[in-house]
Amino acid sequence: MRIWDQMFKKGNEFQRLLVEQATLAHEGMKVLYEFLGVSSDVQDSGEKRHNMRLKLKKTEESGDKARRELINAINSSLVTPLERQDLFSLSNVLDDILDYALNTADEMIIYEVYPDFYLTKMVEKLIRGVSYLEGAVEDLFRNKHISNSSIVKAKSMENEIEETYHEALALLFSGENFKYMFKMREVLRHISNAADRIADAADIMGNIIIKDM
Repeated sequence: MRIWDQMFKKGNEFQRLLVEQATLAHEGMKVLYEFLGVSSDVQDSGEKRHNMRLKLKKTEESGDKARRELINAINSSLVTPLERQDLFSLSNVLDDILDYALNTADEMIIYEVYPDFYLTKMVEKLIRGVSYLEGAVEDLFRNKHISNSSIVKAKSMENEIEETYHEALALLFSGENFKYMFKMREVLRHISNAADRIADAADIMGNIIIKDM
């Protein structure tokens, strides 16, 4: 009976794991924002930065664990509530968001760069965008109309982040410190990539809703 139950897992198991990933992605962005607040105090901030980076790493590892559990659930189930590829793809992009958050913190430490107005604004908007994704995932299995509303808001935030990203690059490349310029560009690119994943997740969920209509 246990093997039979595993092969025909209930939809709420997949929902639980996807929601867990989305919640951890949201939490990761909030931790990254805390990291930026710590690192704005350049004096004696090394240990604080390291501690916040460890907190973010633990969040990322929890996200990896949820993703592995979801993949195992997909592989061990004969029937899934959504198409397997949709479940896999949505899980993948949610995982990428956490990865980009950790990469941002890592490279800021390695390159010894600190946040400016634009980087902080981009992360603030990422928090909002991922919060909409979290809501969209929560409602995907129970109220697709509300889920779609959150999807639209998430896509809107992605557009705003890209606008801020280009403003940041314009200011960055107007300077003369080329070493700093290329370091900060790499950091900003991680945030832009995370925003792209918000759009990817929104598109995947949008397609799921269309298929179910």
